[in-house]
Amino acid sequence: MSLTFKEALDGWNKTFTTGDASYLSNIVTDDLVFRPTYENENLEEVLVWATNTTAILSDYKVIHENNHSLCGFHSVTSRENPEKRTKMVYASLRNGKIAVYHCHEIIP
Repeated sequence: MSLTFKEALDGWNKTFTTGDASYLSNIVTDDLVFRPTYENENLEEVLVWATNTTAILSDYKVIHENNHSLCGFHSVTSRENPEKRTKMVYASLRNGKIAVYHCHEIIP
């Protein structure tokens, strides 16, 4: 199997915690489409945000993973928003890297 759900989230988390974009750049395609809850972002926009956030991901729960897609849940906290929130993630893979990444907050 190519990229796993845990490896994908670890890549995001390492970029968040270190500010080093290479962790994220290594697991996504150059034409990444990031689809957060509200509007689409491209790779450049994502890297600016990801290297400047204080977000920490935890509580990974895998629903599905294969060579074509990943799906699951994770929790997120940050200094700016310390309340623990849950996100659902779906990623389409191309050649072992994330090409499209959907990340949506679960509103209780």
